[in-house]
Amino acid sequence: MTVDNLTTLDPALRLGSQLHLTGDWSKNTTQIANLLFQVAPGVEMAAFWSLHGQPAYLTANSEAVFSGALAGLKRADVVQSRTLVPWPGLDNAFAIAVAMGESSLGMLVMRGPEGSATESLMANVAQALLPQVALAQYATQLAEEVEKRTSTDKLTKLWNRLYFNERFREECERIAASKEVGSVAILGLDDLAAMSRVLGTDESGKILAQAGAVVRRLVRQTDWVVHWDSHEFLFYFPHTLPEQALDVFNRCLTQLQASHPLLQGVVGLCSSQETTSARTLIQLAARRLELARKDGHKHIVCFASKASGLQFYQSPHEG
Repeated sequence: MTVDNLTTLDPALRLGSQLHLTGDWSKNTTQIANLLFQVAPGVEMAAFWSLHGQPAYLTANSEAVFSGALAGLKRADVVQSRTLVPWPGLDNAFAIAVAMGESSLGMLVMRGPEGSATESLMANVAQALLPQVALAQYATQLAEEVEKRTSTDKLTKLWNRLYFNERFREECERIAASKEVGSVAILGLDDLAAMSRVLGTDESGKILAQAGAVVRRLVRQTDWVVHWDSHEFLFYFPHTLPEQALDVFNRCLTQLQASHPLLQGVVGLCSSQETTSARTLIQLAARRLELARKDGHKHIVCFASKASGLQFYQSPHEG
């Protein structure tokens, strides 16, 4: 099919009748890619969402086409035009704002073969997609806001980060006054993180949920566990020295690996003996996680004790 006779199609009619977007962007991406392949083959499309400042690649080759231009893009650079406009930085690339009323959600970027017919087709396709894309992204953002107002992360059933931050500031004020000792650790599931793109969102999510279930089963009732980052869990152990927290990680790291071969972790660990600042405790645990990663071995816990200073402990594991 040539560029010229592509314009004989009615993309608005076809996309409007066949597209059924929801808050599940994994399925949305598949729908959009399949329909664009039918209606506008050769056109690549990506989105940039303002809320997280991150791109979403919607067609098969869009990451290769747009990743360089979208990487590091600032929110201030997001296109605000409600009609398709040339997008600087890439030949034959165009962008259009995604908005709900006066609320800017981000933008769509498109690129196709050169030719006025293709540009006209992309404009029609973008206008056809926009109502459902805007509704789907708006629903996604609302769902995230609701989740932030609850205590539990939907995927892992662990605490979410916002809820933990609110509680942990208060807890650090309490332990500073009481002189109690608590330990903070961040567990990185780096093997899973490395394979997540190959596995896909659904399979990677299932394994991460499995990790959450293992951790919930093994920690004590008094311990706090948080889905901290994509493939990281944060732990707070009240009334616990770092050396005592190692016993918990012996169990966790062993059982995580037993439940799935990709669930091998490394840990950065610190305690309120070093600082009682909530922010500094988390930063210290994060720095030690990076040191554990640089060690290069599996199941490494990087921590410090008053007697021996910085140490690297390797939990017993198979393989």
